Amino acid sequence: MTTVPDRYREVSVTDVDVALEEAPLRALLMSRPVYRRTRYMVVRREGRSALVEVVRADTDELFADVTQVRLLAGPDETTWVRRPELDPGIPSDLARAAADEPHARCVVLEGRYGHISFVLDSTPVRLHVLDVAPPHPAKLLDQVRRVLDTAEDLPGVLPVPHVVELGDLVPAGTTGDVLLPCRGGGMGVPGTTVHYLDEVPPHRDWTLLGCARSQAIHQALYGTAADQVDTCPRTLAADVALAPGEVLLTKCCLLEEHVETDGQVVVVPWGASFAHLRDALSRAVTQAAPGSVAP
Repeated sequence: MTTVPDRYREVSVTDVDVALEEAPLRALLMSRPVYRRTRYMVVRREGRSALVEVVRADTDELFADVTQVRLLAGPDETTWVRRPELDPGIPSDLARAAADEPHARCVVLEGRYGHISFVLDSTPVRLHVLDVAPPHPAKLLDQVRRVLDTAEDLPGVLPVPHVVELGDLVPAGTTGDVLLPCRGGGMGVPGTTVHYLDEVPPHRDWTLLGCARSQAIHQALYGTAADQVDTCPRTLAADVALAPGEVLLTKCCLLEEHVETDGQVVVVPWGASFAHLRDALSRAVTQAAPGSVAP
């Protein structure tokens, strides 16, 4: 089970001159009071660290006596990392730090603003995210990461990218005229003449690279369906094998103002807002089994 402090103020850091073992640490820490909000202490000696949990006496005073001390992770299980680009107050940032230190049960993160926190026995939700590109970076994946950068109320989430290059969906040897939904992302198709549906060019015998919405617009504009390569991320998500407890997040332009949950797949609108993504991430972490999705 993952342990992450609720707030920085629960964590104290102190250098000690005793062995980083439970008995000597208990004797030392019970001999002196601690700040009334302290619950965890990172204790350091000679470049090594350990993590203990303290129980305080019930008091309204600013400082309280320590009544119990429990060693949570010894120096052989604990590592201290300095990552100023990560925020120790964000569970997903703590999960990122822990993922880079797989040998350690406890990772103490000294990060942004010089703040310090820790994660013990990190088991993040590893969330599959399927997106298409261009644009680069893949927009949905980038948005998910940006939401997680400030998601202090969600458990640790590590996105597992599945980025499909739209050009790879074009059948080999395709020539002639190709119709794209718009110029967004700057996609080109070598060996073809590219047209853009939103510019309503004169009708040609072309291949549409787009989703069901693009096909519906084509039929409305030209009165007929086009030969099509389906580029819908929701359709492409069917090719990702999900084990029990795994969840995949993707997008679909047939959704406009709401988020859908379809079995193990959570779907947001193509132009998802950050509010949509917060909703989707909350749904995903509720469904997912922590640590169940392999990177």
